[in-house]
Amino acid sequence: MKKQFLTMVTLAVVLGTANAQQAVTRVYNEKTKIGLKTGVAVGYESRYGIELGGFYQEADLLDKVFNKNESSQSVKPRQYEKQFYGVYFGVRITSSNWYDLKFNVRTGVTNGENFAITPSVLANVKAMKKVQLTVGVGSRAFRPTLQTGISVKF
Repeated sequence: MKKQFLTMVTLAVVLGTANAQQAVTRVYNEKTKIGLKTGVAVGYESRYGIELGGFYQEADLLDKVFNKNESSQSVKPRQYEKQFYGVYFGVRITSSNWYDLKFNVRTGVTNGENFAITPSVLANVKAMKKVQLTVGVGSRAFRPTLQTGISVKF
């Protein structure tokens, strides 16, 4: 599945570059009720603010370090999400010179067996011309999530 993800990301970057789109890479953290997740997303954005790409997310490494105790790992719910990967789609709601607001939907597979759709609203603040800081709220399994991250456009 990781080979498929890399193929999809490569295709998205090549198509984006070929069509004069902007390639976008994003590293983000997502806080859910169960824990903190870290992810990476790669895609492209059209001049109309439509973004399409792939993502890969897993349980945060810091969470693994702080929960070395085997008993703390066993109290995790059965549906605990270790890996989440798939495609994402974003549409610009509004924008200005220094920020934009997007509706984002990630669709993919969790733990290699379950299908998930996670909608969110993300606010991007332009720190530099090609660098943006991201904060947003979303929903996963009918529970709220909080996202923070940084993106770079090429």
